[in-house]
Amino acid sequence: MTAYAFGTGTLIAKRTDVTNLPPFLFGVLQDVSLDFDQKLESLVGQSKVAVALGDGELKITGKAKFARLQMTLISNLLVGQSTTTGTLEMVSTGEAATVPGSSAYTYVVTNSSLTPLEDFGVFYQSSGIQLTPVASSPSTGQYAFNASTGTYTFSSGDASAAVYVYYTYTTTSGNKLVYANPLMGTAPVFEVYFKTSTSNFGVAKEVMIKLNACKSSKLSLGFANQKFVIPEFDFQAMADASGNVFTLSMTE
Repeated sequence: MTAYAFGTGTLIAKRTDVTNLPPFLFGVLQDVSLDFDQKLESLVGQSKVAVALGDGELKITGKAKFARLQMTLISNLLVGQSTTTGTLEMVSTGEAATVPGSSAYTYVVTNSSLTPLEDFGVFYQSSGIQLTPVASSPSTGQYAFNASTGTYTFSSGDASAAVYVYYTYTTTSGNKLVYANPLMGTAPVFEVYFKTSTSNFGVAKEVMIKLNACKSSKLSLGFANQKFVIPEFDFQAMADASGNVFTLSMTE
């Protein structure tokens, strides 16, 4: 019975140039495409149609769109570098603060103990105007920041002013990847498994393909208002150490 394919199926990638790393499941899979692009060279004489075709490079590429965000994809399949414990965080909507009405005109941020800290701007709540950072002794409309204590110091001219403070800090939970500039030719190699199963009059018909060795060519992260992020991951296949490229199976 003829096999049909419906839906996105299941896609998993597993790094193979090193051992004991977790595979990545492309969760909440939206789209998968596999392109087999055969380059042909035409031999043309006086007539319009080629008298012979020579087949050259066969380029096999894939593209997946999915919704599950996980560090495994970036660390194991894209950059090939390990993660460490900790997360770099930023105050996303501004921490509301009020400059004291009398000396000292200082404000200590909520996450002051989660060093290292880095200042990313101060704005007046009423007007949205940005204050200017200075090293010390701020005047009206200026501020100084102590990264070791998380303390913002303002001028007496800004006494009782309501402001929004933006800064980054580091937590002890989660995972963090600090990308170190590697030599060219050091991208990770991984296998790709894709399977889809469709019932045809009560009989499960399956299509399964395994790409033996792949490298990633692109990861796109698009962020938009009132929309979920759907990353797009591109990859290209090559021959493995045994000279094999892919295995294709169908129940038909």
